[in-house]
Amino acid sequence: MAWQILARGLDFNAASGALRFIHGIDLVIHEAGHTFASFLPRFLYILAGSALQVILPAVCAVTFLRQGQPASFAVALFWTGESITDVAIYMADAKKQALPLLGGEGVTHDWNYLLAQLHLLGAADFLGRLTWLLGVGGIVAAITILANDTRRAWHRTASS
Repeated sequence: MAWQILARGLDFNAASGALRFIHGIDLVIHEAGHTFASFLPRFLYILAGSALQVILPAVCAVTFLRQGQPASFAVALFWTGESITDVAIYMADAKKQALPLLGGEGVTHDWNYLLAQLHLLGAADFLGRLTWLLGVGGIVAAITILANDTRRAWHRTASS
């Protein structure tokens, strides 16, 4: 799955299989973020979708880390990184607005609105790529942690 994320880059349509399934989970969480923030000012309401999409798996990761469960932490960190790459695709699309959105035409593109409000719409592609790299960093860290935990488990088993 990590290779799928790396291979698709910022191309949403390249996702398939398990990656498409995880995107569906991310999307439900994203939309829940809007619902939970419906009472907030418009900017925060719109930001809440992407924020919850990243914060929820990050909270899971921190919880597993505090409980001393490195493998579970790595899985949640992987999900956090994947979710960040998912947000990055949406962010990079802010100017083009080519992605299909829930609700069809006339629906506000979150990142078009957010970046326009911040006068950063012209930097959408750059910011999307930078965010994507951050997500990939999380994925690589997760794989490294999981591999290291697996190695330690093998050594414990071998010395028993």
